[in-house]
Amino acid sequence: MSEVVEIEALQLQIEELRAQLTTLRIGDTVNVPSRQTKDVSLVTGIQEWTGDVKGKTVHEFFSQIETLAKVSGWTNEDKALIVKAKLQGLALQFMSGQEELVRDGCSYEDLKQALVDRFSDKLPDQYYYTRLQDVAQGRDESAEEFADRCRKLCQRTVRKVQDQEVERIINEEAERRLLAAYIHGLRGLVGQQVQFQMPSTIEQAVKLAVTV
Repeated sequence: MSEVVEIEALQLQIEELRAQLTTLRIGDTVNVPSRQTKDVSLVTGIQEWTGDVKGKTVHEFFSQIETLAKVSGWTNEDKALIVKAKLQGLALQFMSGQEELVRDGCSYEDLKQALVDRFSDKLPDQYYYTRLQDVAQGRDESAEEFADRCRKLCQRTVRKVQDQEVERIINEEAERRLLAAYIHGLRGLVGQQVQFQMPSTIEQAVKLAVTV
């Protein structure tokens, strides 16, 4: 019975959070740098996140929020509110079991760290390196669909670093790794033709594959 009460209370709190989102207005400049206003119109474009392994990763979820925050003038307090309002399923269940996350004073940084620690992929990078090297186009998979699958797999091999120059180098290496895996994994005559043309980017390789 107590579990039912807790779930109902949590659902009520989430509804209150969503109601608070609707009260934010363009032009509300509290804690926002001068000449910058808050715009919450983009909040509706953020899909609810469940933490399911088949869906968007925790890093992709927070990356979307932080990207929109930069162009919309959201504060860390706004971002924490938006994150809580967008959680569903396993992610919402996890948050409901952490008293420090549910409380109003929980910072965005603490909320993000807790969710990243809980929902980050626990498999080693080498697992995804091997999978990317062995990836192959499915019989009924288009060249574009195969490219999307390769991209998602390649993202799992990219290390997260703070240094921008190191990050640039890592991303360049990942692009070369992605291109090689994609070309190698294309099926039949299409794969042979694309290899023969030796494209220098994944975009060129996909365009060639679709044309062939």
